[in-house]
Amino acid sequence: MKRITIAGIVIGSTLLVGCNTSTSSPTERHVQPLLSVNTLTLAPSDHYSVEREYVGMVQAGQQANLGAELGGKVARILVDVGDSVQAGEPLLVLDTQLLITQADELRAQQSQITAQLDLAEANLKRQQSLKQRGFSADADIDALNSQRNALMANFRQLSASLAANQLKQAKSTIYAPYDGTVSSRHVSTGDVINTGTPTLTLLAATSKEAHIGIPAKQLAKLSNHDSWKLQIGPESYPATLLNPGARIDSVSRTVKLRFALPESAEVLDGQLAYLQFSDVHEKPGYWIPLSAMTDGLRGTWNVFVMHGADKQYVVERRSIQVLHANDGYAYVTGALTTGEQVIADGLHRLVPGQAVQPVKKLPLPRNTRDEAAL
Repeated sequence: MKRITIAGIVIGSTLLVGCNTSTSSPTERHVQPLLSVNTLTLAPSDHYSVEREYVGMVQAGQQANLGAELGGKVARILVDVGDSVQAGEPLLVLDTQLLITQADELRAQQSQITAQLDLAEANLKRQQSLKQRGFSADADIDALNSQRNALMANFRQLSASLAANQLKQAKSTIYAPYDGTVSSRHVSTGDVINTGTPTLTLLAATSKEAHIGIPAKQLAKLSNHDSWKLQIGPESYPATLLNPGARIDSVSRTVKLRFALPESAEVLDGQLAYLQFSDVHEKPGYWIPLSAMTDGLRGTWNVFVMHGADKQYVVERRSIQVLHANDGYAYVTGALTTGEQVIADGLHRLVPGQAVQPVKKLPLPRNTRDEAAL
């Protein structure tokens, strides 16, 4: 009897619960809160900038491959790579033993001519004295005058040859044409070189330049600038444009610009130099974060905007065209209106026509409109 009573109580409780459940309102079972989204207000811009960077190399204002004006054997090399030299300082000396011997030979010939001249002068005076007493003919005097003149001409010729020999000895030493640094050495002691063979490369210590190639289509924009900065290593240096470009390089297809660097710039020949240039494009559009964009049909891009009023908003899809993008933002144009609320992120949770509510408005960074990417 007790078991029957307990079973009846359990069955009754179950029926009561079932009755309470069936009386719940269907509306109460399906009510869901609106999805909250972050938004930003579209602000127009009339341009966007692309920060471009062009690379070139630092070069000395003057670079000379020093060669000897004479051929010969290298006797001494007075400098080496990396040495700083002053204008007029001797750098390399050729062997001058043959020239010294030749100079001694020329001096001996001069001494011989001098002795012959002394004899010719003495004979001439003697003949002139005899002529006064009627014992000498004019022909003898004319012959002695001719002999003396020939000897004097030979002496002048030997003097010129000796001067040329001294000049050759002087040119057997290579001197620095300007202050600079030895960047390379092409010969060693004992080498026999020909006339004009490069021996040392000397870089000028002053008038450093940077040669940078740019696309020809950017030449007009760059030519309008009057303030330049070059990044070389960790330092940034003001630079002066020396020439606006004259021709397109046949290999790189760029126009080479020459920039003068400050004398105080501590740079090395061959070091990379970077020219940073803001390329401004005058086109109207809007800056939006990349997270506000989603893929569309046929390779297009879309954004979601909130449409509605009185806190009742639904999602609308708009097609856009991306004009420029950087690491965090894109500059776009398309079916957008100034002041519209663009959904900034979380687009994977949304579909067109879905009801949403704004929870937070995100401001664009202050420098977004002028921001550019490499």
